[in-house]
Amino acid sequence: MTDIDRARQVWHALSDQMADEFKGVERGKMMSADALTYAGKVFVFFSTKGGGTGLGCRLGRDYPFDQLKLSQIRHLAPFKTKPPMKDWILVDYYDADRWHELVRIALEIAQQNGK
Repeated sequence: MTDIDRARQVWHALSDQMADEFKGVERGKMMSADALTYAGKVFVFFSTKGGGTGLGCRLGRDYPFDQLKLSQIRHLAPFKTKPPMKDWILVDYYDADRWHELVRIALEIAQQNGK
């Protein structure tokens, strides 16, 4: 089994749990990738493009990313001719043990923004 297959398994288990556990969390798409939405807006997604496999999280540009102490954080940069999207980070599979925590943080932020 490859890292991508293992990451996909982690994502599916996590997305199933979140959709079952939290009212208002639904499955969706972000740029053709599997995602979770709250109030119709994507707050996390599973990425296999752009040079790595990982979890995309919308935490906001003012979030203290350094406090997360992850092995690697990249800002989402889906367009070659545009700068990275500072509200979004991509967290590699190497930090998959932290994905659950990050999804919950992103959901809390989405809930606050949805009020």
